[in-house]
Amino acid sequence: MRRVLLVFSILLPLMLVGCVSMALPMVSSRGADVPAEPRLLAIPQGVETWEANRGALLEQFQDAIYGAYPADAETEVLERRLIDENAYDGRGIVEEYRLSMAGRETYLVTVRPRTHTGPLPIVVMQLFCGNRAAMGGREDISPSMSGGGCDGDSWVSVPVRMVFGEHIMEPPIPAILDRGYALAFTFAGDIVPDSREAAPAALADLVPDQPSGAIIAWAWVYSRIIDVLERDPAYDPQRMAVWGHSRNGKSALLAAAFDERVDLVIAHQAGTGGTSLNRSPAGESIGQITSSYPHWFSPAYSGFHGREALLPVDQHQLIALMAPRPLLIGGAWRDQWADPQGSFRAARSANPVYALYGSDGLSQPDMASFDPEADIALFMRRGLHGVRQSDWANFLAFLDAHFQPGPNTGPNIGPNTGE
Repeated sequence: MRRVLLVFSILLPLMLVGCVSMALPMVSSRGADVPAEPRLLAIPQGVETWEANRGALLEQFQDAIYGAYPADAETEVLERRLIDENAYDGRGIVEEYRLSMAGRETYLVTVRPRTHTGPLPIVVMQLFCGNRAAMGGREDISPSMSGGGCDGDSWVSVPVRMVFGEHIMEPPIPAILDRGYALAFTFAGDIVPDSREAAPAALADLVPDQPSGAIIAWAWVYSRIIDVLERDPAYDPQRMAVWGHSRNGKSALLAAAFDERVDLVIAHQAGTGGTSLNRSPAGESIGQITSSYPHWFSPAYSGFHGREALLPVDQHQLIALMAPRPLLIGGAWRDQWADPQGSFRAARSANPVYALYGSDGLSQPDMASFDPEADIALFMRRGLHGVRQSDWANFLAFLDAHFQPGPNTGPNIGPNTGE
């Protein structure tokens, strides 16, 4: 009986979310052409001048929003083992690494296609449920060091997938391998837990004597994974992408701002503190996000709730720090909380810096006109927050356009703007 009640307590809110979503208003595209503040045009023109000012802009983001970026640290490979050389019906080779980062341990899992020759493009992913869930619950994949994450093969995963999409826990690995891409999974919660109670101590160890937040620490983890991958001749150091959804999308974008080895970013539904403007009237407010997740950001960020105009920076400037590298932003028409309109405005307002490098940046005329070949692209689909098959169709279309994986690319499953 207790198990039945537990199942019901989990299913009921998920079912309510599904019912409510049918009545949620659509995201409006009205006002999507309003430029963001502060204006990038106020920044002295020229690539050399822009790049000379990158450091000062990054400091402003640390001071006002994210907290201090951890110092670079050597990522030590403590163990590397072959898990499966014929995974996914002979498509892939699976390996697992045990790593040490700044005194904390975590695991890295890589999956690379057997039928494509290297060096391979690779997508580095942080997922909510950890490596084992990303691999479909395989028992030969180590659980997270911290005991966090979740079991991808558990009964709880069924309703979660129903609401948040079939790929909320694991990507469509066989289709990705067929297209010629390798994957790397890590659970950043091993380094800084996603917990308001546990995160402060971990952050204090990682960034002593400075205020910091989990989002910027998880961005740092992306870079430590790249440290490992760029030493492996199987992977192309010029084609390293980072992918993240929701809070992980915030960290993926931030990772690219700090680390120019990141060649492409997919920031899906990254919302406030990610791709959406803090000054946008829609979506999650600074007060709401810092109240729910105070450990994600610098303590200074919450002080700008209701005073957003006083922020010295906004997210279009963070996007501009990626220039001229490709950025894909994903959104959904009923995901008002992530404010895709604010993301569109931020992306368009980063165009002046992309133009310095000879790029058009975001060239699509509206939110619905996805162009995977543009250096900044945004797609919209039906539905809510989550990761669905159609999202991955668009992710792969964008990767194909910019990484051109090779002549033995598998079947095309995108682009798509439906469910």
